Amino acid sequence: MKNTTKKLLLALCLTSTLGSASFAAEEVASPISANITIANDYIWRGKTQSNDKETIQGGFDYTHKSGFAAGIWGSNVADGSEFDYYGSYSGEAGNIGYEVGYIAYRYSKDAASNPLNFDEVYVGASYGDFGLTYYKGDGKKSLKVGDYIEGSYGVNISDIDVSVTAGKYSEAVSGDSSDYMTYGLSFGKSYAGLDYTLGFTMVSDSDSSASYNTLDEKNTVFSISKSF
Repeated sequence: MKNTTKKLLLALCLTSTLGSASFAAEEVASPISANITIANDYIWRGKTQSNDKETIQGGFDYTHKSGFAAGIWGSNVADGSEFDYYGSYSGEAGNIGYEVGYIAYRYSKDAASNPLNFDEVYVGASYGDFGLTYYKGDGKKSLKVGDYIEGSYGVNISDIDVSVTAGKYSEAVSGDSSDYMTYGLSFGKSYAGLDYTLGFTMVSDSDSSASYNTLDEKNTVFSISKSF
């Protein structure tokens, strides 16, 4: 799913004030938005999903002022396509931001019955520039899905957004040693209506000698995005 580290949904309620001392008018943007991205690779939690090939991604989001949001997002993957459906609720409690949500990952071919399909529920919290999110996985058919936890820190330096992430996948099956750590660093900047991002990720398997584990990965990704 779009990672972006995966801040799923953005608040869209933009307020603009017009007028003089005698009146003010409020204009609220549409709760529906769209996005499209092109990149040299599709990296999800540190690992390539497109076999180190170029990718085109895009989606639609609906965000309500109550904090509820939902959307659909799609991308090409190594063997076909992926579509994610998601919903969430977010809010604030004092200085703490929170979000709970659900994500359904669906893959072609035979998207409805593909054994690679899986779901996640998640809960996240943020304080200032720091964030922490826990994902609970549920595999469909015969797929076993581990749980994932990720911490993040983001800051703007000289008009460049800098983000650092670290995450850990737990074992999908007890005792199989399939857990791994993932680390990320990204730099983003908006210019002329487009968003540019350069990211670096690294994966470290807990037991790289195991035949079922993916080899350690290091990836560099450059993407250009447009929101509507």
